[in-house]
Amino acid sequence: MTGQPDTPLPRDGGWAAYTDHARRLSALLKEERASAERQAAAGRDGQAAVDQLTHRVAAQRQHLHHLAATLRLPAPQFGRVAPGPIPDPAEALRRATTAANAADAAAENAHRRAAQPPLLPGFTPLARNALVYSVAATVGTFASLLMFALSPDKDLGRIPLHLVPWSLCGLPALAFFAGYLTISLVGQPRIGGGGTRSRKVGGVICFVGMPILWFIFIAATRG
Repeated sequence: MTGQPDTPLPRDGGWAAYTDHARRLSALLKEERASAERQAAAGRDGQAAVDQLTHRVAAQRQHLHHLAATLRLPAPQFGRVAPGPIPDPAEALRRATTAANAADAAAENAHRRAAQPPLLPGFTPLARNALVYSVAATVGTFASLLMFALSPDKDLGRIPLHLVPWSLCGLPALAFFAGYLTISLVGQPRIGGGGTRSRKVGGVICFVGMPILWFIFIAATRG
């Protein structure tokens, strides 16, 4: 029976070259496999980072809509932005993360400013309200003194009795409501609550302080 001839074994030098190439091929295959695994891991990490950033941007959008509604501002518009020439996905992801961090910082700053009243935000509520009522009482006192100075009874050496109700009741009431309205409009935080109008303090300043100043003025001018 005639069979195929056996394959001749390579000589020692050929076998050594064969095994050397086989080892190199095996090492190359391992390196390619490791590189592919690294790329796959980087792709998974990148996709996870993109998903996380996408959820973060969606939460930011919802927060901005809520903040705009709370501050009674127009709803923000989110248009599409043309992608920039950034060929490296890692660099693009880094820039997107930086932009998201800046957006969070801006939203936090807006929230912090909205939690403070527009008028004298660095003052405590009591100090701010007392100052507002004091300014209103001072203006009312000057108006009362001006009315007294322009009254014809003053030239006759008499107290203008027709000005007494205004000086003791009318003008203090106007000063109180002017201060109260000012505090209500620009002296209250727009979000977060915690505002106060200090009505008792305003009442003391306007309805007690103004008449005292008026009596002191009358006593000084007649004494």
